[in-house]
Amino acid sequence: MVNTSKTQTDTMPSSNDFKKNRASTGFSLRGRAIGFAHANGTAREKHSKKAALGLGARRRSFDRHSKPAIVPDEVCHPPHMERSPWAMMPDAGTGVKSRRLSISLPDDFHVETADLLSEYEYQNKLLGRHGKHLGKGATSKVTLMCRKGFPGELYAVKEFRGKSKSDTTEEYEKKVKSEYSIAKSLHHPNIVETIQLCTDHGRWNHVMEHCADGDMYQLIAKGHLKDPARATDRLCLWKQTVQGVNYLHSNGIAHRDIKLENLLIMNGSKVKITDFGVSEVFSGTHPGLREAGGQCGQNMSDVRMCSPGICGSEPYIAPEVLQKKQSYDPRGMDVWGTAIIMIYLTFGGNIWTRAERGAAPLYDSFCKGWDKWNAKHPEPDAALSDRDYPFFEAFDLCINPPALRRLLLSMLNPDPAKRASIADIAGYRWFKNIECCQYDSYDDPAKYIDASKKNATHVNGQKKIFCHNHLPLASQGHSLGKMPGQAGY
Repeated sequence: MVNTSKTQTDTMPSSNDFKKNRASTGFSLRGRAIGFAHANGTAREKHSKKAALGLGARRRSFDRHSKPAIVPDEVCHPPHMERSPWAMMPDAGTGVKSRRLSISLPDDFHVETADLLSEYEYQNKLLGRHGKHLGKGATSKVTLMCRKGFPGELYAVKEFRGKSKSDTTEEYEKKVKSEYSIAKSLHHPNIVETIQLCTDHGRWNHVMEHCADGDMYQLIAKGHLKDPARATDRLCLWKQTVQGVNYLHSNGIAHRDIKLENLLIMNGSKVKITDFGVSEVFSGTHPGLREAGGQCGQNMSDVRMCSPGICGSEPYIAPEVLQKKQSYDPRGMDVWGTAIIMIYLTFGGNIWTRAERGAAPLYDSFCKGWDKWNAKHPEPDAALSDRDYPFFEAFDLCINPPALRRLLLSMLNPDPAKRASIADIAGYRWFKNIECCQYDSYDDPAKYIDASKKNATHVNGQKKIFCHNHLPLASQGHSLGKMPGQAGY
């Protein structure tokens, strides 16, 4: 179990330390960096005093009376640019946001399509496609529709904007079909299901399952998850994200834009990864090719590296991608972004705006911790242990338990060659024992169980699935409130 006692309360930044600055599109996130100051000396001084006294081993917990005070970001307030509400477009990839396809697709690349309005209708029949949108981005907008004759069967329909001037019609259609083929091939509890590819008014449309509870950005912006008592919720949401990314990587697909806005919430508890516009097939056969039969993970082989160039959303981009110096493994980019998700869940905001030395004081401090640890462990196979890992004050103060701290450090290793893989993280015993309310796969024979029962996490070889509701409780007015079988009961 995760420690959620009151002794952690004063380690968490207050809601005033973060500002909700979101673009009108609803897809951007800007956060202020968090600053840490000390009431009694600097971290460096305290660390050296402990070493002199032979107390260099890392403590597993902190005395609340000896904790340094946390103050607003006047101590550390790095400048940051106004970033776009959408991902930076990669030079090459397999989605619509890529400038060019990284995989050669045949001219007769075929995907079955349908007329949108022959099978679906807009909820607002008067305004139709010009009505209220669930979201907008650089290359698309998302509208709520229902299947004809079934008003309660709702779908999110992603309508792609017209092609850019640099694309030919054939190239643009290949990108649309490529992105659709990848999304359609994915079937996992933590991945948005893609239903159909349709056309309407000369535009391409992806029909997807509807996630009615918004995205993780909205959940964090409300401050609902910052309470120490919500540690179980934070860990469950993060575990589901890791499970989804692990499924992608095990099938040769890298997302390359893992961020809060691309993590949707469904039924009050389920995390769903969406938007494969900058994704990459780094191994195996592209799911859209005939030999793949519409399935991902076919003919897996060596990893195909991505050419230098920035893609994704800046606060989540790994340092090797920002450097643009050499080809990179896209899996490491997803691992880095997934760790940043947990930082947002824990702190309620970002602690650096760009993973680049000299761009943010806290990132510089983070890198110094790694530099010192690497200097003490020159051996190539050096590994983090319970009492020996890089010192970074923000993590020591606010990331608990220590097992989670070590996992995040291993995922945020500035050296991509030594960074943990997502399979490594999913395989850790501590991670496996995190209480989770969702299946790990559609084939998982897990059974549901009340989360209030605190016995073993496995019963008769079956994995337990806990009952969580990660959303704030809504006012029920004069109704009877939630009834048995409903989320939040």
